[in-house]
Amino acid sequence: FVNTNDAEAAKRAREALSGSLLGGLPCRINPATRKARNPNFTGGAAPAAAGGGADTLPRNSLGQVDYSQVKDDRGNPATKNLFVAGYGPGTTEQQIKDYFGQYATVVSVIMKGTFSFVNTADRDAAVVARSSLSGQQLNGGSLRINFAKETGRLGTSFDSTYGPASASTYGRY
Repeated sequence: FVNTNDAEAAKRAREALSGSLLGGLPCRINPATRKARNPNFTGGAAPAAAGGGADTLPRNSLGQVDYSQVKDDRGNPATKNLFVAGYGPGTTEQQIKDYFGQYATVVSVIMKGTFSFVNTADRDAAVVARSSLSGQQLNGGSLRINFAKETGRLGTSFDSTYGPASASTYGRY
């Protein structure tokens, strides 16, 4: 992705470079479009205020956080597992565990290059950790945090009690 504030120069560059060979293959250049955000999203995209970001979470009629209504900015429902990206280079599993451990009991961290999955002990604590840490800095990078599925295609099977029992752990791609 290339960001520019000069729309006319971007148009000229797109016209000049589109179709040119890059690594022996024709280059296709299109303007980027942002995915529509969840209109019901109520927090977590901006850095949390001092004292945590729980003030932006949906509340029930008693003023308590309604964890069943919490969704991330992609519309994913709250789970006890978090997808974490944006941290600075050189960040270790232990640093991520310690950082999230301020808000939740971290069961495990799975690093996959430039992103990680953080498995917490319970959904409510994961919601608070996400709300509190989204946008915060870790090793020079701004954290982007969304909810992850209980099992995923990247080998992130966290919880053996989630979903139907499987005869093979390698059944998913």
